[in-house]
Amino acid sequence: MADSRQAWDRVGQDFTDLGQHVRRHYEQQAQAGQPAPEDRRKVEAALRQLRDSLDQAFTALGDAIRDPQFGEQAKKTANSLGEALSSTFTQVGQRLGSKSQREDRSAEDG
Repeated sequence: MADSRQAWDRVGQDFTDLGQHVRRHYEQQAQAGQPAPEDRRKVEAALRQLRDSLDQAFTALGDAIRDPQFGEQAKKTANSLGEALSSTFTQVGQRLGSKSQREDRSAEDG
């Protein structure tokens, strides 16, 4: 569990760092173009809301991953996905095989 928590903490920190990087660029552009204070407040509010939403999403994801039921559901989902992919590839293989056989017969008849 500690490794999982550390990994998600790192993700959170990376997003924080990314947000600060964007903010630095925004501030540099704001100084160069001097946007209206109202526009600047709107952008800052939107960035805060985005940061808060990402924080909530990654916190929820981290909590879910630590939940044993999440692991069970993830395995079930992975198995369903594997079965669906296997079935699809089997059907594609059969269709390609039958098409190839028809083409071979046409070439022999032609």
